[in-house]
Amino acid sequence: MPSRPSSRHLLFLVLLVAFALRVHQLDAASIWWDEGHSIEMASAPLAAIATLPGMDVHPPGYFMALHVWMALVGHHEFGLRYLSVVFSLLTVALLIRFGQAVSCGGGGRSPGLTQTWQGGWLAGALAAVLPLYVAYAQEVRMYAMVACVAALAGYAQWRILFRRSGRVWWVVYSLTTAAALYIHYFALFVIAFQGCAWLVWSLSAGDGRVRMRRLVACFSACLAVLLLFAPQLPLALRQTTAYANPNLQPPTAWEFLSRSWLAYTVGLTIASGLRWLAALAAGLTLAVLAMWVWHRLRRQRSATLAYLLGWFCIPLALYFLVLQQRPSFEPRYLIAVTPALLLLWTPSLRDVERMSGGDSRRLTRCLRRVMSRAVTLTLVAVLGIGAGIYSVNAADLKDDSAGVVRWLAAETTPDDRVYVDTPHPFHYYADRIPAPLRYLFVDIHTAAATLTAEVAGRRRVYWVTWYGSDTDPRGVVPFLFDKVAPRGGERDFRGYHVTWWELPPGVELSLPENLRPVDIVFGDVMRVDGVAYGATCRAGDATWATVHFALIKATGVDYRASLRLRNAAGDMLPPTDRDVLNDRHFRTSAWPVEDERLNKAINVYTLPVPPNAMPGNYRLELVVYDAATLVGLPVAGVASADGVSALLGTVNVRSP
Repeated sequence: MPSRPSSRHLLFLVLLVAFALRVHQLDAASIWWDEGHSIEMASAPLAAIATLPGMDVHPPGYFMALHVWMALVGHHEFGLRYLSVVFSLLTVALLIRFGQAVSCGGGGRSPGLTQTWQGGWLAGALAAVLPLYVAYAQEVRMYAMVACVAALAGYAQWRILFRRSGRVWWVVYSLTTAAALYIHYFALFVIAFQGCAWLVWSLSAGDGRVRMRRLVACFSACLAVLLLFAPQLPLALRQTTAYANPNLQPPTAWEFLSRSWLAYTVGLTIASGLRWLAALAAGLTLAVLAMWVWHRLRRQRSATLAYLLGWFCIPLALYFLVLQQRPSFEPRYLIAVTPALLLLWTPSLRDVERMSGGDSRRLTRCLRRVMSRAVTLTLVAVLGIGAGIYSVNAADLKDDSAGVVRWLAAETTPDDRVYVDTPHPFHYYADRIPAPLRYLFVDIHTAAATLTAEVAGRRRVYWVTWYGSDTDPRGVVPFLFDKVAPRGGERDFRGYHVTWWELPPGVELSLPENLRPVDIVFGDVMRVDGVAYGATCRAGDATWATVHFALIKATGVDYRASLRLRNAAGDMLPPTDRDVLNDRHFRTSAWPVEDERLNKAINVYTLPVPPNAMPGNYRLELVVYDAATLVGLPVAGVASADGVSALLGTVNVRSP
């Protein structure tokens, strides 16, 4: 056993490594969407943050803390992200202490610190290099904060359950649990586990009076949490019950488990060729847990194991069940369970080594000690590889919004206009661009009039789209501009695509007002009752089409539409494929048939014609097919060459 001073030096080294990993390239990556959202919310007056419309499904705790932090350190990337660094380092320090406590077991007199240094430094080392902790220590988001607060709440409960600690820890538990809810609503899943732990602890008391005292104390602590959270409760209920995105699909059990485990071990940014490291971490975990279970059950000391397993598994199980009804799966949402995983590793590995204590054979004791330390180093190395890969590539893993802004700053003038399809994080960078910039919420019915008024007198217009945006999934903006202006060019950035047009004088944008009536039925679920399209175009340009869809009956299937041009010889030009969406951008499986506004919709299409396309007449065809099976629906009510392709008309392609 190392001496106390040298052990403290080792723990200081763990904290130093944790700090270095978290501040390395802290301001190298661009502010991305989520961070931009945090900055905008925190920039509002403190009293108004909780009720901002943009809060959607988030409680106000982190944003209020960030508001105060920005007043102290300013708005530069390093300072904004440093708040998460602080909480992440506090988590590492707390898990060092928690690891010491768990390693020496529950109940009885606590051993001296020199007996538990190894448990502490191991928990700290694992937390220091855990890729999930490193990643979210470098983001202007609430995840580092909620992980820290949840770990402290868990530590307070553990002390009460296993150390019979006094009133101060009951107060700490109530305050930190309420704080966790104010930071992230998904802390509720961990609180559900903690409620189970309180109940089991209370009912396990043999004496009736002790049992009642425990029940009263637990009820009081939970009531205190509820009272502390009461001011936020009405808003929380509105936020969490109103949110739904029918376009999201619930994960399968395997997808949920594999992606969560990957995130909580080697990290989601690990290269696909190295994902076997996550399997190695799983194997090591199962092995050491099996040995710990055997060792603890022999000594009737399995309560700590059950507590940590419950902390990790029960919230995940509850989250998976909720996802089946309200899909919104991201492993980071349950970062509050990760302290339990780190603490499961810590005493498991320590007990493997302790198992040698009662064996009189020196060789056996030596082998077990070597095995324990080899497993420990392997586990730290596996997580360290994930953290190292993230740290080296951190700047290249996030969307390059700063790169887009630098390019726009060099390319645009005050005579241009820039639109973005996402409000964040461009409000953070907007003052660096000479051209006026604004977020455009695309309403297909008003976009043409809005854009016509705003681009009047402008030389060029730039349209910046984010890969994760659903602002204009029907492609209305490029459809409108392609009809009246030549494209000046396109450029890709990491996470973004920029398209710009050279505007002619007096440009006027419009959707076709009068669609040609048709009655085309696809299967027995979809009807097309109106069509318009460009009758001529040049090779190298594009033609356009507008289609009005209506749902005949409710369906659980998401359908896509494919528009294509086919010449007389049957050769097809590259098609345009897109989901059939209504005005709320829902896929067809979520269209409410009883709502006349939402069970029908206009969809617009731009069909590029290659420069080498042969001049002549091309058939404009429409196919509606199942997005999952790729099987086209049979068509009726119009001419069709193959039974699934509806002939909409003829387009004349001219020479360039």
